[in-house]
Amino acid sequence: MSDKVHISSLEGKAIVGLDHWQKPVPHPVFVDVDFATDFSKAKTNRETSVRLGDLGSVILKDVLHDEAAVSSSIDVKVSAPKVDIRAPVSFSVSSTSRAVYQIHGLRALTLIGVFTFERLNKQYVLLDIDLTVGDPHLNVSKVSESVSGYLERANFKTVEALVASSCQWIFQNFPTVETAGVRVTKPNAIVYTEGVGVSCVYSRADFESKPLLTLPEVLSQHKSSENLISSQEQQQDSPSRESSPSFDLPVETTSDYAAPITSTLLLGTSSLYVSKPMYYTDQPDFYNGAVHLQVEDLSPHDLLNVIKEIEYKELRRVKDFDNGPRSIDLDIVLFDRITVTTADLVVPHKSMLDRTFVLQPLCELISPDFTHPVTAEPIHNHLARSLAALSDPELQESPKLVSVTPGTNGRRLRFNHDNTSPSVLMAIFNATPDSFSDGGSKLFLTPEKIVAEALDMKEKGAQIIDIGGVSTRPGSSEPPSQEELARVLPVVEAIRGEARLNDILVSVDTYRADVAEQVLEAGADIINDISMGLYDNKIFNVVAKYGCGYVMNHTRGTPATMSKLNKYGPPNSSLVEYNIDERSGMMPLLEGSTRNLLNGVCRELASQLRLATESGVRKWQVIIDPGIGFAKDLSQNLSIIRHARRFKKYAQVDLTVESYVSFHGMAVLMGTSRKGFLGKLTGQEEAKLRVVSSTASVVACVEQGADIVRVHDVKETKEALQVADAIYKGTF
Repeated sequence: MSDKVHISSLEGKAIVGLDHWQKPVPHPVFVDVDFATDFSKAKTNRETSVRLGDLGSVILKDVLHDEAAVSSSIDVKVSAPKVDIRAPVSFSVSSTSRAVYQIHGLRALTLIGVFTFERLNKQYVLLDIDLTVGDPHLNVSKVSESVSGYLERANFKTVEALVASSCQWIFQNFPTVETAGVRVTKPNAIVYTEGVGVSCVYSRADFESKPLLTLPEVLSQHKSSENLISSQEQQQDSPSRESSPSFDLPVETTSDYAAPITSTLLLGTSSLYVSKPMYYTDQPDFYNGAVHLQVEDLSPHDLLNVIKEIEYKELRRVKDFDNGPRSIDLDIVLFDRITVTTADLVVPHKSMLDRTFVLQPLCELISPDFTHPVTAEPIHNHLARSLAALSDPELQESPKLVSVTPGTNGRRLRFNHDNTSPSVLMAIFNATPDSFSDGGSKLFLTPEKIVAEALDMKEKGAQIIDIGGVSTRPGSSEPPSQEELARVLPVVEAIRGEARLNDILVSVDTYRADVAEQVLEAGADIINDISMGLYDNKIFNVVAKYGCGYVMNHTRGTPATMSKLNKYGPPNSSLVEYNIDERSGMMPLLEGSTRNLLNGVCRELASQLRLATESGVRKWQVIIDPGIGFAKDLSQNLSIIRHARRFKKYAQVDLTVESYVSFHGMAVLMGTSRKGFLGKLTGQEEAKLRVVSSTASVVACVEQGADIVRVHDVKETKEALQVADAIYKGTF
């Protein structure tokens, strides 16, 4: 029959299952009915009208009693606009199709879009959901609750992905659903429209081969996961050796409650920074750093529990109010590429993109192509924007960071991360009989003369005194370790015994672990290792034990063979190398031989830095020295000085061991003083007369961002530094 009668929005009330509060109470309903008939049998209009009115009452009674009572020739739609608090729902059944539930106008707040501003701010989407079911009884409130909950925790780049994921989520959680059609509209996508969106219909079979979707806190239950922890420690007014910052606490604590994390693998540490307090500014400065850990059998919440135990039980943290003074603050910044949004934990950390003091150390531990799990943009790009942004002095006095290299007993080196702090002058104190320029002049001095020499160096401008007991000039021979110790230990003891030299950092130029340990016990602050750990790798264990500064000087071979080992080639296929400027991104490539030289030096330093890290040395302890004169010829020495700025910009990914090493944040030491290449350039054969050429090379090093210069002629170099720093670093 082609004749039909239509009844629209017949109003009544009925119990249509449980409402959102799980109560079986009556709700207003509206019934639409289409049924077939034969108009040829109709009599008068009055009679037909009476019959339709009676029919409406009968249909309403039967439909609201049980939807199964509907005749096979009647199509019925029951709408219940109040049964669910999120959206109106309806149920349709007909003689020609399966039962259909509709949830139209469901609002959900989610992250959707490809642009950064979309990735940082949730926006509302509207969903119309049509579901066909085998079993006509479906709790639609549970469907809307489940879908909106999923969308609020997930994030999507496209509306197409959102539609597909919503359908898959419904199939996973509601087994009676046979097909799902979803229409998604973004109301704010185009200003002068009500919205833009897409729609699609899926069947259960479309997702049979797809992996299950999971909410973030379920997804995070990994057997082995990498995560990054950011730390802040309040700076003390009078720091001591015992109170020096140590952000590796999560992996070295011995408390029983932290047992799950004591066996974690420490993949790396960042440099160490001092920052001005943020939000609440009337408090001391903070030390900041990050560690990269691999944990076993810990979820993000498990790790959160561990670090809270460390903060509050082991370190006795007291928190008076948010962003206020605190002795320690440990945060999970990233956990693999997982997102977690719960009341007590948000990963990635919700404020990380606003904080340079988090982004800077973090970017030292992740490669340039690592994308933020929410913004889908490289985190290095976020750092560049943060560095370029105008600061708000009411929020933070200054966003500038100061990098810190520790000595011992509270002494430390500090460098403005933007390379605007005065260059540090390291004075050479050679307690050797055969050094190339001043051998024998300071060998076996009395304690009084040692102190006099050191005070003279300090008065002329030295901040570090570097004591050497073994000559490293090409072709020199090495004395036994006991003889070396006899040369340097009295110098260390004499300087450390003089109160007027308490602010001087003492460095000892040695590559021997046993010598290093004894001079550190005597009060040395820095070990200056010309071999970068190649001659005695136990030196890494000593440096790790004492937490002192460590100069890692690039070299090859021995003093007798290094001059012949100056061929530098390209990397093998297992390495991906970068030169990254934190503000502008990738630096231009240099021509082949120069690139091979600079990256070759960095490559070998990175290999040793990785070994040092495995021995417990933290990145913030290490100072990079490219090794002028060590396995380099004249042109190579000049190239290294000419491009020295690139040493702080180097990073690499080693694909064989899946590790990332970055020199960002590390101080660079340059040692050109009186060296042979200056004699070749000037024709000055006598090393001690190369004062002018030495200071000229120091100025060039400062222009290229050197933080520390190691020199013989302290007074002359100090004057040159005052001019060079004013020109190139803006210190005047």
